Amino acid sequence: LEVTPQQIVVASNTEAVLFYGVQTLRQLLRTQGRRIPALTIRDWPALAHRGVMLDISRGKVPTLQTLFALVDGLAEYKYNHLQLYTEHTFSFPSHPAISAGADPLTADDILALDRYCRERHIELVPNLQSYGHLRRMLSLPQYAHLDEVGWQWSLTPAREETYRLLDELYAEFLPAFSSRWFNVNCDETWDLGTGQSKALAQEIGKGRLYLRHILRLRELAAKHGRRIMLWADILLYHPELVSELPSDVLLLDWWYEAQDRYPSAERLGALGREFWVCPGTSSWNTLFPRLDNALANIRNFVRDGLAAGATGMLLTDWGDYGHYQPLSLSWYPYLYGVATAWTGARTTPEEFDRAFAPLFLSRPAGDRSIQAIRRLGRAVMAPTLGLRNRSNSAYALFDDPLAGKLIAADPEALAELETAAHDALQAWAELPDAALRHDYTFVARLIAFAASKVLLSQRLRRTLRSLPDPSEEAARSEGLARLDADIAALRASRSQLAALAREFELCWLRHARRSEIHLTLDRFAALDRRYEAALAWLDEQRARYASGSPVDAEATSYDPGPYYPLWEERLQSILRLVDLIGKEELPPDLRQYLE
Repeated sequence: LEVTPQQIVVASNTEAVLFYGVQTLRQLLRTQGRRIPALTIRDWPALAHRGVMLDISRGKVPTLQTLFALVDGLAEYKYNHLQLYTEHTFSFPSHPAISAGADPLTADDILALDRYCRERHIELVPNLQSYGHLRRMLSLPQYAHLDEVGWQWSLTPAREETYRLLDELYAEFLPAFSSRWFNVNCDETWDLGTGQSKALAQEIGKGRLYLRHILRLRELAAKHGRRIMLWADILLYHPELVSELPSDVLLLDWWYEAQDRYPSAERLGALGREFWVCPGTSSWNTLFPRLDNALANIRNFVRDGLAAGATGMLLTDWGDYGHYQPLSLSWYPYLYGVATAWTGARTTPEEFDRAFAPLFLSRPAGDRSIQAIRRLGRAVMAPTLGLRNRSNSAYALFDDPLAGKLIAADPEALAELETAAHDALQAWAELPDAALRHDYTFVARLIAFAASKVLLSQRLRRTLRSLPDPSEEAARSEGLARLDADIAALRASRSQLAALAREFELCWLRHARRSEIHLTLDRFAALDRRYEAALAWLDEQRARYASGSPVDAEATSYDPGPYYPLWEERLQSILRLVDLIGKEELPPDLRQYLE
C-alpha cells in the first residue's frame, strides 16, 4: 500500500491479498480522516490461517443475517476461516429427530453462507461433532443403543452402526460446504472405553481405541472428498500414538487459560505434526468476557505456536450452559485474536485499545467506552469471582438469593463489579452503533443486578445474625425495622427479574433464532421460584421474631430443595458418570476437576 500526494496504490499478487490491502486503506481512512499521511506499507500475515469457531450447539443458533454480519466483520479485519461448532443444530433430512426443536440451520442456509464467505475470502469449514458431546442425540430413544456407557455423551466404537450413522450424517451435511476441510472434533471423550467398548479397550488400550475411531472417520471423510482436523486433547494423553496418525490429519491444540508457556504446542511441534493453536475468547461462563485472560491466552499461545511451527490459529467462542452471552461481546477478543495472528503476537494490548475504540466502536482513542470494557473485564475476575474457565459473575445472577454459594464472596469485589457495571452503562449509552449499544447496556444492567443481588444476600444474612434479643420490646422494634427493610429490598430485587428476563429475550431475538432460549429462560424462572421460597421463609422468621422468638440466624431451616445453576449441572453430571464407571476410569482432567 503506497500513499503519495498524487495517488493511492494497493498492489498484490492475489485477489485475497488485494482485498486485505483495501481493508488496511479503509482503516486508515477511519482513523486519519480525509488526509492520509504519505506512507508505504508492506504487510503480510504471520499465520496463513486465521479463524474463528463459533458454538451454535449450546442453545443459540444465529439468524442467517447475523451470520452474514459476522462474516462481514471477520473479513474486514482479515480473518479467512470460519467454523460453526455443530452437534445437533443442522437439519438432517434422514434424521430429523436430531435437530427437532432447535431451529437448526438447513443445507440451503449453509449454501448461502458458504457463497457469502467465498465472496469475502473466508473459508467456511464444516464442523460436526463425531464422538463425544452428543448428549442431545443420544438422549433420543432411536440412538440410545449407540451410547457408549449410558451417560448420553459418546458414540460407541464397538458397533458398526455408529459408522453407518456417521456416514449418513456426513452425506447430508458435507455437500453444502465448498471447503475440503472437515472438523470432526472428537474432544473430551470422557467415557471412552468404559461401556460397550470396554473389553476392546482392555485388549488394545484406550488410546488405540480412540485412534481406530479417528482412522475410521478419516476414511468416511475421504469418501466425501474431505481432509479431517480434530482437537488434540485426547491424543496428547497418548503421544506415543500420534506418529501413527496419517500426516494429512490436522491437530487443533486448544487451551483457554492464560499461561506463560504452552507446552502442548512444543510437544506437537517436536512430533513434527501440522497443527494450529486454538485459544479462546473467554466470553463464555461469564456475564462479560474475562479479557485479561483472553489477551494473555491469545498472545502467548500464538507466540508459542509460531515458535513450534503452527500454521494457523482457530479462536474458539463457546456457549456453555445455554449461550446466554451476546455475540457482540466477542468482538474485542475476535479482533485482538486476528491482530495477534497477523503480526505474530507483536500487538500489545495498549496498542490494540488505541485502535479498537475508533475502528470498532466509532469512538475516539482512549474514550471511556474502551476504558469501561477493560475495567469490567477485570472486575469479573476479581478475588472470589474469577475462576478457571469461568467467572462467578454469571453464577451471581442465578445463585440462590438467601443461601447461595456466593454469600462467601468478597464484598469489595462485588461492589467493584456493581460500580464498574454502572459506569459502563453510562459510557456505552454513547455508542453510535444501535445494536452494540443495546447489547452492551443490557449486559451492564444485568451485571449490576447480579452484583447487587449477592450484596443484598450478604446483608440479609448479616441482619439475621445480628438481630437484637426479641424479648425486649424496644430492641425488637429496632430489629423488625431492619428486617423489614431487607425483606422489602429482596422483594424489589425480585420485581426486577421479570423485566430482565424479557429484555434478555429481546436481546437474544435481535441476533438469533428462538432455538433453545428456554434453557436460559428456565433459569430465570427457577431463580424467581427461589426468590419466592426465600421471601416465604423470611416472612415466617419475621413472624417468629415479632412474637418474641429468635430467628434461625444461620438459615438452617431454609431448604427449598435441590438447585444446580450453571456449572453445578456439570458437577452433578460428572458425579453420575462416576457412579457408572468409577472414579478410577475418569481421564486426568476430570479427576482434577473433582478434586
